[in-house]
Amino acid sequence: MRFEEARYKLDREINEAFMNGETYVEIVHGIGEGVLKKLVEDYVKENDFLKIYNTENYIIPNPGSTKVEILGIDKQKIGKLKR
Repeated sequence: MRFEEARYKLDREINEAFMNGETYVEIVHGIGEGVLKKLVEDYVKENDFLKIYNTENYIIPNPGSTKVEILGIDKQKIGKLKR
């Protein structure tokens, strides 16, 4: 997947997860040269409702994915907004 296509898909999927009331997502970017991982890290920094979720204290992290916490309103409030 090319950079711009990955950025578009990341934005679309994060927004969809937010609107569905999800609180955690795992973004699979692969290992490669690290370009897509950097894209994810930069995207999280740009959006104040996102935070990289550190799991290193209790599980071995997967270098090909990044876990992200979505900070926002709960599922009930989102359900009301969708109506």
